[in-house]
Amino acid sequence: MSGDAAGLGAWAAVYLGYDDAALATLASPGLVRRARKDVAAGRVEPVEARPDGVAVSVGGMQVELDAGGPAEARCACPTPGACQHVVAASLWVREAGSAPAETPAAAGDGAAASAPAPDPVAEILALDPRVVHRAAGAAVVRAVAETAPRPPAGATVDGLPTEAAVEGLLVEAAVGGPPVEVVVDGPRAVVSWPGAPRVTYVVGAGFAGMLVAREGTAWSDAEERRWRLEALAHVWRAHDRPWPWPERAATAPRATGVPEARAVADEVVRAVERLLDAGLSHVGRDDLEELRGAGVVARLGRRPAVQRLVTSAVGRLEALVDRRDAVDETDCLLALAELWAYVQADPPPDAGTPDERTTDLARVVPLGARWWVAASGARGVTVHLWDADAGRVRSVTTGRPPGADPTFRRSWDLPLVWGRSVEALCRGPFALRGATERAGTGLRAGEGPAVEPLGVLDADELRDVAARTATTPPRAEAGFGRTPAVVRVVMVREAGAIGLDEVAQELTWTLVAADGAETVVRVDAADEAACDTLLGVAAGSRRVVAVALERDLASRRDEAVGLFVDRPGEGLDVVVPTLTPAYDHRAWSPPWARLRARARSLRGRVGTHARDVVVPTPVEDVCDTLLDTVVALAATGRRHLTPHQASALARAARTADDLGATTLATTVGLVAHAPDAAGLLRAGFVAARGRTLARAVAAAPDPGPRAREAGA
Repeated sequence: MSGDAAGLGAWAAVYLGYDDAALATLASPGLVRRARKDVAAGRVEPVEARPDGVAVSVGGMQVELDAGGPAEARCACPTPGACQHVVAASLWVREAGSAPAETPAAAGDGAAASAPAPDPVAEILALDPRVVHRAAGAAVVRAVAETAPRPPAGATVDGLPTEAAVEGLLVEAAVGGPPVEVVVDGPRAVVSWPGAPRVTYVVGAGFAGMLVAREGTAWSDAEERRWRLEALAHVWRAHDRPWPWPERAATAPRATGVPEARAVADEVVRAVERLLDAGLSHVGRDDLEELRGAGVVARLGRRPAVQRLVTSAVGRLEALVDRRDAVDETDCLLALAELWAYVQADPPPDAGTPDERTTDLARVVPLGARWWVAASGARGVTVHLWDADAGRVRSVTTGRPPGADPTFRRSWDLPLVWGRSVEALCRGPFALRGATERAGTGLRAGEGPAVEPLGVLDADELRDVAARTATTPPRAEAGFGRTPAVVRVVMVREAGAIGLDEVAQELTWTLVAADGAETVVRVDAADEAACDTLLGVAAGSRRVVAVALERDLASRRDEAVGLFVDRPGEGLDVVVPTLTPAYDHRAWSPPWARLRARARSLRGRVGTHARDVVVPTPVEDVCDTLLDTVVALAATGRRHLTPHQASALARAARTADDLGATTLATTVGLVAHAPDAAGLLRAGFVAARGRTLARAVAAAPDPGPRAREAGA
């Protein structure tokens, strides 16, 4: 190690407890490997040494470290959590601290006596529960306390009744609970018990520096704090020590250990309404703790659908707090309104049926897929499938939050869904055995289901799919916890011209359907891979038999999620523009090469994409007016309408009455006369759902006069 790292103070001792495995738990194994290369290449350079920490430069990014350990390190890069720079800086400090120090010997003595080995269990037993509770958050403490084992009647601890108050905290007997295993590994203690991930305590790092093993699951911040607190309480119990809980948490009903549905709903409603009372534009990270805690309560109450909606809302609010341009108050309000409406439903939407159930699909036809990047920075893939027996489109989505799991990336042949690649799922029809279906949100992407190939895909089966998707009821496209999407298959009679819309900065391809109708497929010119794939299909000699389209309900534009290309004598191939590798463009003729060059030139231009003006329907106009007012009130926290807002709502109410939209008109009146937090959330949900349904109706293809006569 370079001498530049010499002279680090006692604060650096905590980094000795973070070996490569611990750092991999905090970040990922790949990040640790790359960070070690940075250290070996000398890319870590000290900038400023302080008595309580150090600032180093890693690849041009400044990282500040102190006694809080890697979990509390601060990096100048935009990546959230433990980034490669933080891991490299931690390795640098760890190696500097592990180098033998030159200790001057006292006169007449030998070398100074070595310090005793650190004992992580002794440090856990010496923790102050009050400090731990403040770090965990009130909602997490309350949720964990509700599931703690109840002591038997008459039990005592150190001569005191189990419910006796000791310095303001209630003592709980160290009895019951699951079997706990505590393994000491140098300065680390690894705690594990049934049904929980491994939790590691590092000497000197305290509660904030504890590590929760991912084990294939991306834990939220509140969930991680819950596992840490449970681990500490289990270690105390394993050593016959009671963990004291705050009085309010300890005296909460704990008969079953599982919060009731109404208790979960109350936690969520209280947290959401308080955020609106404060004003979304004024919310800080500390204000999100109660909502995160409500997510933990939902998990303990076995309401995974509620937990997913909480996680989605928290992600948007964090992006708003960080002032990311892609997320605004409207996004946050809609997420909160959907969550609020879901838990307010009576009976709950998942009452009487499990939120998840195992299902077998006898025949599934791949329709295509789409790689996406959300406004918050999350990315993922959605695969669309046709369930032949049920006669409807099913979707499976998997993704990662911003900055998480760098190994999860856009790929055609890497396993992304059910342990298989998108390329494997798009080879042809298959049977799906043991899939997990989530109530109202499609199939779950986790590993486990068996995929059994059923031959090749032919055009006759696609014709049936095209006929069925052309008459999908618009109401089926809207639901809790999912982005509304209209997916349909169009049989192609003729592939028209490919062109460039330079104003919208898009590549366009006109396809003529079997009935003569034209469908324009658009690809953003900024997506080089998708453009090359689309151009490669158009430039090739293989015929396009059909196309699967996903319609954006807001812009009313179609995106091709699957192109079905003829493979003579061998069925059809499915080409996914956002994932399938492009054909070798070097073999293209000069006209195609010039078109590709023009598309590439658009990506270098700076400007705003111009979109066609979409004239809203009357229902959309009412919903937009209502939503604008609701967002303005929710963002500021004020509850008084301006004269302009009052006038706009009055016009919207009259229009809704004229349309016969009673629910919409009543909701507008509610905001006009009593715009409290509950009223704003209700109005936001009604406006968003009404707008979605109106757009879905407008997006539905015309079934033709014969179908209309049959329906009449």
